[in-house]
Amino acid sequence: MTRPFLAFLAVLAALPAMAQQPSAAAPADCAGCPALALVPPGAFSMGTAPDAAEVDASTGETPPVPVSMTRPFYVSAREITVAEFRRFVEDSGYEPPLGCRVWADGQWVHERDRSWRDPGFATPPADDEPVVCVNWVDARAYAEWLSGKTGRRYRLPSEAEWEYVARGGTSFPRFWGATDSREDTVLSLACDYANVYDATSAAAYELPWPNAHCSDGATGVTATGRYTPNAFGAYDVIGNVREWLQDCYTASYSGRPRDGRAWTWQGGCELKAVRGGSWASRPRDARAAARDAELPMLRQSDLGFRVARDYD
Repeated sequence: MTRPFLAFLAVLAALPAMAQQPSAAAPADCAGCPALALVPPGAFSMGTAPDAAEVDASTGETPPVPVSMTRPFYVSAREITVAEFRRFVEDSGYEPPLGCRVWADGQWVHERDRSWRDPGFATPPADDEPVVCVNWVDARAYAEWLSGKTGRRYRLPSEAEWEYVARGGTSFPRFWGATDSREDTVLSLACDYANVYDATSAAAYELPWPNAHCSDGATGVTATGRYTPNAFGAYDVIGNVREWLQDCYTASYSGRPRDGRAWTWQGGCELKAVRGGSWASRPRDARAAARDAELPMLRQSDLGFRVARDYD
């Protein structure tokens, strides 16, 4: 067997142990650039078995497909923050227009005066909170700016890369446990690892769906890096804000690339893939395999992004 293949097998064998020991973030590529987490190559089953306790067949997460990444890659260790996005705006002159969907009076409503600078929360967004009210085009523009700034190839993660990172070397629905945080769980550990719709949020918002049975003290979006990271050193990969991805959204995995590349096609697509769940997400929607999709021009106060970077 060749040395690369032997190294690949060694990575697969190490994944269970890696899941117990978070890795340190790599240095940022420039002052003000996001800190990076190095993700090792590996293989995993993307999606959910049809007989799993939690599965949403309507989104195409089942049947699962095998995916193999033969090269390592980087992701931003945290979701892109308000401060990081502000540096991009000030340096490039790019400014998203006003207008964002926010939660108000028991529903999502479009407010014309809201933006990433003022997403309608009870207090102004802090520098270390994830930027929200940015659409897919805004996220792509930030990644392209980073590429020009650093000479490295930044981009949005693919849907396969994102799920691989979210699993953190495990095969669990959530990297912190095989069954924890299901909606029938009496006491959940989710509040140690993710900012999802929990007892604290339920007391403040009374959203019309179940909440995780724990309390983390955060009613809505909160500072990045507040919760325990997974084995790849990724924070908030589940919860806090939903994240834009590079892929076009499709109703099944049939035909998608099996090497971790984004699934796109010429001429664009109507919907873009979104993953991760947010502070407003019910437990079953805050899983590694749970899928979502949005119009690429949507700006919403629970929707942000992180970036990926090719390994040189």
